[in-house]
Amino acid sequence: MRGTSRNLSQRTLPIKMNKKYEELTELVIEWAKERNIFAKSSPISQIGKTQEELDETLVALKRLNVAENHPSFEFVDEEEEQHLALFETKDGIGDMLVTIIILAEMVGFDTVECLEAAYNEIKNRKGKMVNGFFVKE
Repeated sequence: MRGTSRNLSQRTLPIKMNKKYEELTELVIEWAKERNIFAKSSPISQIGKTQEELDETLVALKRLNVAENHPSFEFVDEEEEQHLALFETKDGIGDMLVTIIILAEMVGFDTVECLEAAYNEIKNRKGKMVNGFFVKE
C-alpha cells in the first residue's frame, strides 16, 4: 500500500482538536512545574531528552519503511503494525514538541516566537534538493 506524506496523518487514529497550541503550551509548562522539571533539570538535560524522543521517532518512521530519496511512504504490509508505527510516529512528534516547549521555557523563550524567528530566516531562502535534503544556496 502506498500513500503520500500528505495523507500519512490521515491514516492515524482521529483525535479531536479541542485545545489551541497556546493553551496546550501552558498545560505542558504547568505539567513540568508540577514534576519539578524546571527546578531539578537543565537546558542541556532537556535537549538530551529531545534527542531521546527524536531517536524514538526515527525508529517508528523506519518501521514504516520510509524509502530514502523517495517522495512517498512505503508502508508495512500488516495493517496492525502500520497502525502502531503511525501512532508511535505521532506520539514521538508530540513528545518532541513537549520537550522543546519545556526547553524554551527554561531559557526564557516562547516557542511561537522561536518558530516565527526561524520562519523569518528561511522564508526567502533559495536552494535545491540534494539526496532528499533541502540545501540552501
